[in-house]
Amino acid sequence: MYRLRMLLAAAATVVATAAAAQTPGFDGAWNVTLACPAHSGDDDAKGYTHRFPGEVTNGRMRAVHGKEGEAGWHLLTGRIAADGSATLQLDGIVNNEKYAINNAQRGKVYKYKVRAQFEPSSGRGERLTGRVCHFTFSR
Repeated sequence: MYRLRMLLAAAATVVATAAAAQTPGFDGAWNVTLACPAHSGDDDAKGYTHRFPGEVTNGRMRAVHGKEGEAGWHLLTGRIAADGSATLQLDGIVNNEKYAINNAQRGKVYKYKVRAQFEPSSGRGERLTGRVCHFTFSR
């Protein structure tokens, strides 16, 4: 009986420790800055910077720029791990072909992945495909 109680106590400790490790430490409001310098490829896409609000709830980022379904809209989503690492996805709609790679037309839907690393009050990220874009996150 003693061994069973000790085993159950140990199991409860493991479960509580695992739950604590999954508790999101990044929840709350965030400021997102997306900066894409001019693209020097065949298309000479112009550079731009967008600033928009984000919210992390239960370890999931959701940040929106613009109005959903309209040109210029971005939606940045994804889970932030307990260690601050994240692979996020940005879904968007082209606003102006002069700022889009490959001269993508206004209204074209696109998406890409972002690798990011968060600290308690800041973070950085990079676009993984296409043109170079940098993300900064602050509280």
